[in-house]
Amino acid sequence: MVMERTWLVGFSREHAGVMRAALTLGLELCDLKIDFVCEMFSARHGGNVEGESRMAERFDRKPDDPACPALREAFARLIQSGTPAPASAEEINDLATCREKIVAAFRDDESRASVALSTPELAGLRTACELYARLAIGQGWAAAGYLGCPEDAAQAAHAFDQRFREILFPELRSDAYYGINSQLVHDNARVAWDILQVIRRHLAFNALGKVVGQDKRDVRTMKGPEFDDPMQRSRLELIRCVPENS
Repeated sequence: MVMERTWLVGFSREHAGVMRAALTLGLELCDLKIDFVCEMFSARHGGNVEGESRMAERFDRKPDDPACPALREAFARLIQSGTPAPASAEEINDLATCREKIVAAFRDDESRASVALSTPELAGLRTACELYARLAIGQGWAAAGYLGCPEDAAQAAHAFDQRFREILFPELRSDAYYGINSQLVHDNARVAWDILQVIRRHLAFNALGKVVGQDKRDVRTMKGPEFDDPMQRSRLELIRCVPENS
């Protein structure tokens, strides 16, 4: 049984930058836009591009770069052919509110902060971080899944995925993609994946009426990676997540 909780999430200023970028990406797709993909790792959204791997450069495009209108065109065809389920006003509000809380969390002299999130806000952050990380490793099909495109839109989703790879990952063949641990992948993608790991575990336990740290995992009923202990893959320590009303 899913319990409606308030979650206290603690994170660093660097975590906040990645979460803000992931939520912005999620809101762009909710609004059926995809412009943000071309600048996911630009300096103002994704940190220091010059100090990262060359992978970041492909996501650091100007709006008039040929890749951006080409990606928008491919996305428009996906929307027209896939007829995705529109995001509800509540879902959009949860993403926007979560982003606002994260942006407002820090004082000028603080390096760490915490925010209180509702379960829907936490779930929205989890999904947005997964989308951010999957697109960053070359999984263009993640956009169709995030939008809730129906099963009969598989052909349109595949066409978008192929176009996405041609534009941003021309070196990859067919359905290939980079592993999250690849040195060619921007470390902010791993930061997003680490955030996802922590949140999905808490949500998985919560869906069964259990609390991480209080209840043991029953391997007979709690199967799947969502119940696994998070494993740090990025440069940053894992975020902290605690249910306030447990």
